[in-house]
This record gives sequence, C-alpha cells and structure tokens, in this order.
Amino acid sequence: MWRSVVIPAPGSATGRLRLGLAGMDGVRRGTLVVLPGRAEFIEKYEEAAADFCRRGFAVAVVEWRGQGLSLRGQSMPQRGFVGDYEEYLQDLAAVLGELRSLAAPVPWIVLGHSMGGHIALRWLYREPGTFAAAVMTAPMFGIPLAGVPEPMARLLCSAAVRLGRGHDYAPGQGDFSVERCRYEGNPLTSCPGRFETYRGLVAGRPDLIVGGATWGWLDASLRSIAITRRPGYLESIETPILLCLATEERVVSNAAIAMFARRLPNARLERFAGARHELLIERDAIRDRVLAAIDAFLDPAAPPLSPARAAEPQPA
Repeated sequence: MWRSVVIPAPGSATGRLRLGLAGMDGVRRGTLVVLPGRAEFIEKYEEAAADFCRRGFAVAVVEWRGQGLSLRGQSMPQRGFVGDYEEYLQDLAAVLGELRSLAAPVPWIVLGHSMGGHIALRWLYREPGTFAAAVMTAPMFGIPLAGVPEPMARLLCSAAVRLGRGHDYAPGQGDFSVERCRYEGNPLTSCPGRFETYRGLVAGRPDLIVGGATWGWLDASLRSIAITRRPGYLESIETPILLCLATEERVVSNAAIAMFARRLPNARLERFAGARHELLIERDAIRDRVLAAIDAFLDPAAPPLSPARAAEPQPA
C-alpha cells in the first residue's frame, strides 16, 4: 500500500530520508503525518495507515535519520545515535517541505508515538500553525532511568559524550537480536499476533533493525526533554492535543505524561487500562478503544467526508 519517497537528508551530502505515503490521491479529509518512535520504520505502521486511510485520511510516515532505510552511520548501523534533536526537527522540516510540494491534503494532523510524540511537541512550540491537531501515543516526555536521578543521568551522559563515547551503547543496551525478541515479558504489546507480525518484519528485513540506545542518543534526549520543561514552554502550545497513556507502560514515564497534560492548555489525557507501550499494535479490545478516542478527537479538526464527497473516487 506504500509509495516511498526518498528526499535529501538535511546536513548530509549523500544521505537520504525515506517517507512512506498512503492514500494521497482522491478526496481526503486531511493528511495524518506520523512521527514514529526510536528504532521504528515505515513498514511497522502498515495496519495503522490502512485504518486511517479507511477513515478518509492521507497518511505520511516519517523515517528518521538512523532508522529503517534512512541515513545511517556506515560503520555501526545498528547504533541509535543523534547529536541533538535539532537534527530530527530538520528532518521533519524537510519532510513537511516535500508534503507541501506534493500538495498533501489539508488540514494536517500530527500523530507522534513515543520519541515521535516528543518531537511533535517541540515542533508545535516552534511552528504552531503547521498542524490543526495532534495525537500522541505514549509520548516520550520523560524516560525511566532505572532509579538514577535525572540530574545525575544527564551528567553521566554528558560526560560520556565529552569522553568520545557518544556512539557507545548505554548500560544494558546492545545490538538487536531476533532470537531474543520474544513475546513473553515484552514491554510493547499484549497482542501475541501483532507482536509476531512485528517480529516477522525484523526477522525478514535485517536492514530495518536498530539496536539499543547509545550514550549520545540518551544525552540528546534528556537535553531535549529539559527544554520542554522550561517555565512557560508547554503553556504556550495552544494546538489541541490528545495524549494517550498506556497503564502498563515500561518504556516512557507516565508521570511525565500526566504532568505535561496538566500544563498543556488544550490537552486531553486518555488512559487505556491494560495497555503496553505500543498502543496501535495492542490487542483489539484495547486498540479499538484507542482508535475510537482518536476518531472522536479528530472529527472537529478534520470533519469526516460528507456522503456526497465520500462517494467520489477514492484511492485504493
């Protein structure tokens, strides 16, 4: 269902970013711009994209530098590294420029998952008129640090980067192993079928795999999170935002999501009991509730097509 577009990666002479497009032709109620989380790739969003296309949206999925088939470090391609979140924001700017050139249907809605939710928040502050609304699933507004106080973690990460270890894995991190990727005890989803679909993707496409977090990625992430916690930062973001929280979360900080929800002036917080981190690949009983909440939230910003318009030719 995808049409892939490859665009130049900002700041690189030869690197490229991959953008996945679906449902871009015909009458659409708007464009959903999907910002994935760390280590994700376009193909992981195929089922979600199909759902949103059926709801009348065009869908564009961003593949960040260092992930999927986008620009990677040649010597250690599995190591998730970024020097500063400005690089991700530049990637997003390049993607949005491409969508403008393609005349992607308006209004634009951003859907950010995990790290992508954090990047979306940074963009909403910087360019408030870009998106009519935002949906964030398990957004990375804080990172569990195994009991290490965040100020101490920031000092450790900064020191590791200064010592030239930015591309080294942080403690407990390493290359991705398909053999160790098992449903039992996983923090991502309670749906065995969708977990196996994900596992099959990475087993069959090792070129899509990203390993664990590096000192550099963790350092950049904690610095970026600190920016969003500055006085007045969140209070200035007026875009309507739906925050989706998984009660069985183990990847990002639910306390941070709840705190941000209180400070954002136009945010709605929805809690999904029994859900793990990957809300869009959860079991149907949970996933259907997530999609229903997104539907109800988006209808005012991007009204469903009228029967007459819906009857016009639609993309396959």
